[in-house]
Amino acid sequence: MKTTTLSLAAMLAAASTCASGASLDFSGYMRAGVGLNARGGTQVCYGLPGADSKFRLGNECDYVIEPTFNAKLATYEGSDWHVLVMPGVYRAWGDTEFANAAGVGSSELVARFGQVYTYGNNISALGGGRLWAGRRFYNRLQTGINDQYLENNDGDGAGLEDVNVGFGKFSIGFMLNPRDAATNNRLSIPLRLTNLKTLPNGELSVYVTPSTQVKSRNRLTGIVADDQDDGVAVGLYQTLGGTLGGETLVGAKYDRIGEVRNSRVVVQQSGSFLQTTRFDLIGEYRVASDHGVDSKWTAIGGRTDTRISGPFRLLAEVGNDRVTPDGAPTRSMTKFTLAGAVSAGPEAWSRPTIRLFVTHAIWNEAARQVLSQNWVNGERLAQVYGDKRSGTSVGVQTEAWW
Repeated sequence: MKTTTLSLAAMLAAASTCASGASLDFSGYMRAGVGLNARGGTQVCYGLPGADSKFRLGNECDYVIEPTFNAKLATYEGSDWHVLVMPGVYRAWGDTEFANAAGVGSSELVARFGQVYTYGNNISALGGGRLWAGRRFYNRLQTGINDQYLENNDGDGAGLEDVNVGFGKFSIGFMLNPRDAATNNRLSIPLRLTNLKTLPNGELSVYVTPSTQVKSRNRLTGIVADDQDDGVAVGLYQTLGGTLGGETLVGAKYDRIGEVRNSRVVVQQSGSFLQTTRFDLIGEYRVASDHGVDSKWTAIGGRTDTRISGPFRLLAEVGNDRVTPDGAPTRSMTKFTLAGAVSAGPEAWSRPTIRLFVTHAIWNEAARQVLSQNWVNGERLAQVYGDKRSGTSVGVQTEAWW
């Protein structure tokens, strides 16, 4: 009865949308999987404490579900107006946020509204830009092989996006968290200038995000929140198309809030060879300083994705991370994955895909001593392999976007 009621409600909503002349697009992303570790028990994932990311093929111990509904509601003077809603799920395996009284994690996947906002496209009075307000994923600049966001200003706010200024496209946003205290919040103003032609096949993007505390005295208690330092982040990213049959990305970023600072450079190269194989390479170096105490991270890795026949593919990935904290020995971890895949198309990015994989990782003694620290799957890794310097997992994962 419950399923019938929900189905009827969905049909009525769709009928109402069509009757009003609106249109509805359905898109999204998901990944999920299951696996075992070689010692017995659930698959564990391999990441180096102190690193900003991990290499992802056969090494993702989580769920991501992001169905997206985009309704075009109106047009006016050449612009079109939309509402976008995305009830997303992210949950790492073993996450006990939804635990029972015994502390055992719930099996439920609880959806939250990752995005819900309105926007107008191609507004001629605003330079052909997009005006938006609400809660959204914003300014995401992502690397694929290690799923890292070089830029990310997700949150609640409003802004003007991709205004044509002749030599590029300009964007500005105003981001706050309305769930914070009424007398203490943090305002960030992400600025972005993209599509700057620097080479015949190359473009430069510039991201600048200042942030500051906005606060007042609590008139009930007389308390004023402690001061927070101002912050700023500056990122420069040059792309070059057509190199090695793919694209080159070279980026540099500096960010700070008070005495906490990060400096990084990244180079990413995609390409293809033999008409059947796609490859991705990445190298990154970051120095983090927290009140004068530094930690250096270096990552280098690559992946190949080869079509064998029909829907069958063979993937291989290797990546090495090294972290050197001040006053402590260097930690190192190398991760290897071999996977077979069946995909809904002939291209490396054809989706849906289902992969059967085996992942093996090796780490040094300095890494073993801190395996459980400061990353989401660290405790589970230490529970299984905390007395060793290597480990293996096997599993099946599916991934789709549409």
